This record gives sequence, C-alpha cells and structure tokens, in this order.
Amino acid sequence: MIKKTVFSLGFLFLAMNAFALDAGLIAGSIRQPSGFFYGLSAGSGTFVPMLKFEFEGYRISETGWNSLSAAVKFRPKFGSFAPYAALGAGGEFEKLNFKFSDYNFYTFIGGGFHLFFTSMFSLRADLRFLHFSDLNKTRISAGIFIHL
Repeated sequence: MIKKTVFSLGFLFLAMNAFALDAGLIAGSIRQPSGFFYGLSAGSGTFVPMLKFEFEGYRISETGWNSLSAAVKFRPKFGSFAPYAALGAGGEFEKLNFKFSDYNFYTFIGGGFHLFFTSMFSLRADLRFLHFSDLNKTRISAGIFIHL
C-alpha cells in the first residue's frame, strides 16, 4: 500500500513538470556565410525538473535554406531571470525531402537566457556554435516567447 502511494505521488509530481510548454518567434544572424534568419521555436518540459526539450525551425533568407533542430536544455529559473545551456543536433536543407545526401547535418552547443515579464511571457537572447563536417558557424538570436 505504501509503495503504491509513494509511486503514485512521485508519478503525479513528475507528470506535473512534463507539461510546461513554450513557443516563440525567433530571429537573428548566422555567420559564415553571414545571413539573417527567422523562424519558430517550441519546447516542453521533461520528467526531470529544469530539463527541457526544444525544437526549432528557421529559414535563412540570403541562401533560401531551411534548418530543423532539436536540443536538450538545462534551464533553472531565478525569479524573472532564467539562464540555460543547450546541446543538440540539426540539419540544413534547401527542400524538405527524404534524400539525406541533400542535407547538411550539424551538432551545436550554446546558451542564453529568458527574461520573464510575466509568468507567461519572456524575451530570449541566445548564442549557439554550430559544427558542420566542413565548417563552423556562429548563431546569435533573440525571440519573444509564451509559456504555458
């Protein structure tokens, strides 16, 4: 009986942390070659407190290429300030298809912070270092987010 109660309470606590969702509009600059990008970012909480999943999609306007990425973020929150570190992977492509030879895959590491104006709205600043097989790129961005 006690094991079932402890297990149930633990599962309930973890499930309550899993449904923290956020979505935002992002824009910024990517270097080598230089270009402006804009796109969407979405994330969700996990069963581990302060650990989040993030999914981003953006378009690089100068080259016409698109990018999709996924990351794991460690994000503690201190009042209205929430710094984070991110580690992930993604791919750049001209057209979404199943010919993976047309994709440029990369890994990245980065970080930034959210500055919360209310419990639901924040501004984000972000710096990421993207590693492709043949070159490295630096990405600087900002965005406005809603947190549910």
